[in-house]
Amino acid sequence: MTRFGIVGGGLMGHGIAVALAKAGHSAAVYDVDPQTMATFHHRVGPALAQCGVPGSQAGPIGARITTVQALHDIVRDVDVLVEAVPERLEDKHQVMATLEAVAAPETPIWTNTSVLSITQVAEGMAHPERLAGVHWWNPPYLVPLVEVAPGARTDPRVLDEACDLLSAMGKTTVRLRRDVPGFVGNRLQFALVREALSLLDQGVCDPATIDTVMRSSLGLRWSAVGPMENADYIGLALTRDILGNLAPHLSTEKEVFPGLDKPLSEDRHGRASGAGLLPWPSGRETEVAERLGAGIRRNLADLRTVPNREW
Repeated sequence: MTRFGIVGGGLMGHGIAVALAKAGHSAAVYDVDPQTMATFHHRVGPALAQCGVPGSQAGPIGARITTVQALHDIVRDVDVLVEAVPERLEDKHQVMATLEAVAAPETPIWTNTSVLSITQVAEGMAHPERLAGVHWWNPPYLVPLVEVAPGARTDPRVLDEACDLLSAMGKTTVRLRRDVPGFVGNRLQFALVREALSLLDQGVCDPATIDTVMRSSLGLRWSAVGPMENADYIGLALTRDILGNLAPHLSTEKEVFPGLDKPLSEDRHGRASGAGLLPWPSGRETEVAERLGAGIRRNLADLRTVPNREW
């Protein structure tokens, strides 16, 4: 059993703790928000249920997760520290400074940033060699992928140990060769989101149509055959011809996104405000959450039949 200390008990910190506990590890969790801490354990049971953990096992697994009252308390008797605070660089710098003030120099730190440069997160650290980017996907206890990436000064042994530990948990672990904001997954995801917003801005279709197209075409294919394998499958010459004709028409926008800026200016922030790109009437939040979890579990069952080999 590896002992983890997690800073951040929100969506990701909570999910990582559940994933670790389910794999037999222990996790001590701290969050600066008292309300987040007050509700933390109430969220463990439903998360384990989503994983298909029988009720008889939920108690012993949940007991591996504890909460602490102060940030410095999580460094006691831990093997790995995990930072899972919001994506604000100044917040992450503050957490790193606090952890380094109380943790042993050899204790590895995993940052769960999904978009920031690992090298930037390590700025100001006394021991940047101990910091690794370890990006879990939400929800961490269901989605198998974890992306591991170095900063400019990360010790390769820290990456080796992280990958070995995650793989032993049954995670699909990928190791990036260098630091890049967004890792691989979010760069792919938001390239698609940018193009979707461009289609909205051009008046090509409405938001519901974009979701229908994704769910009824690419969403059915990509869990079985990825874009690189598909390029080979249809032939690189055809792939080159398609890209050569289409690329000049794809969005390269870096700053202006009317499809997002307009609803935001009208106080339509998405699910939490009752409307965003789409309407969110009462009950839709629960329905979407249930559909998302069911879809991930269904795709996981199918994915297990797909060979995952290096040729």
